[in-house]
Amino acid sequence: MTRFKSMLITSFMITLFGLSISNTARTLQPEDDIHPIPITVCFERWRPFSFIDQNGVARGMEVDLIKAAAKSINRSVEFTELPFKRCIANVKFGSTDFSLHVDKTDGLETFSDSATSWQLSLAVSADRLKNAHDFNRIDTPRIMLATEYPYPKAVYRKLEALNARLVRRSYYEENDEHAKTFFSILATARVDAILVDKQWAQHMIIKFDLPVRILVQDFHSEPQYIGYRHSNARLASQLEAAMAALPAPLIQSIKGQYQY
Repeated sequence: MTRFKSMLITSFMITLFGLSISNTARTLQPEDDIHPIPITVCFERWRPFSFIDQNGVARGMEVDLIKAAAKSINRSVEFTELPFKRCIANVKFGSTDFSLHVDKTDGLETFSDSATSWQLSLAVSADRLKNAHDFNRIDTPRIMLATEYPYPKAVYRKLEALNARLVRRSYYEENDEHAKTFFSILATARVDAILVDKQWAQHMIIKFDLPVRILVQDFHSEPQYIGYRHSNARLASQLEAAMAALPAPLIQSIKGQYQY
């Protein structure tokens, strides 16, 4: 009986020791599980930085950098493509964590470092205007702006200096094909120029062989940021730090995929 009790106690001690080792191993083991709640990001289409490809997958220079940063902190990301104003509203109302392509006029907190830059330039009809000199000869040029974006004051000052008559319309596009229709207004002579992002416009002009010319002189450059609401500052700090810590070769590799 005594021997049986001794064996039972020994067995019990071995079991406890084994459990202790197991728990210690789990404690020392790095956490590889993905956080159950994904980071949510909203964007409007803006090649080469953010778009939905033909397979319905979010892609682009900025999108891929965010994916890589989130992965490094064991987070997944869900991207939603919407018109710009809806992205801003969703972040303010708390249904989305971040909005891409935000500047200081949009009423959100922003990351410290600029993610992209809005290179505003004037697009004109290649058949009507050969260069900036031809454009400058127009006394009151009709220049089209987007209804969606609150342009910086510097843009309006330059438009005023040109004595421009402003025409407003939505710039929102659901796919690249819509860009052809968008630029077709130049052929109708209803406007003399369209204020556009230079990188996006050049890509569309080349892709569809459009009779559109980008005037050489850039009109205005405005840094763009990732925006968030103040109550989400902790997550924003984590994601921003993860993006800043991405290895330089990885960043260059991602950017190299989207050089147009």
